[in-house]
Amino acid sequence: MKLNWGNSIFLFLIIFVALGISFMIFSFSKSNDLVTADYYQQGADYTHQMEITDRSAIFKDSIQVVNQDANVIVRFAPAIHQMTDTILVFFYRPSDKRLDYNIRRRLTSDSIIISKDSLFNGRYLVKIGWIDNLKSYQIEKEFFIE
Repeated sequence: MKLNWGNSIFLFLIIFVALGISFMIFSFSKSNDLVTADYYQQGADYTHQMEITDRSAIFKDSIQVVNQDANVIVRFAPAIHQMTDTILVFFYRPSDKRLDYNIRRRLTSDSIIISKDSLFNGRYLVKIGWIDNLKSYQIEKEFFIE
């Protein structure tokens, strides 16, 4: 078979259409969830979140998130322990919202122990929040589980 310019154009179009169809199949098989379910509401409340972040900045070094054997330990400074009795710890997984994990605990000591069985390996953004005198506080720490 001789390949002339008409056959070449036809072959190019067939390959182009095949690549286009394969790209469509690939893109439809991927998840396109928003980062959070209430994405637009959080965008509207961004100013409020910035106020919470600014208010909480002085406590950034007062919280530690540590890997220890089969557990993750969240340690609090005495100042935070005296401010509140309930802490919300949210492990946010940017790559897959199904792997997010949150826990609300009463503070009975200066740390919270969380089993790694409930978490998967990878990168998390740990958000630790509490309320004191009707003011919300939230600290974010990046954390890796291996």
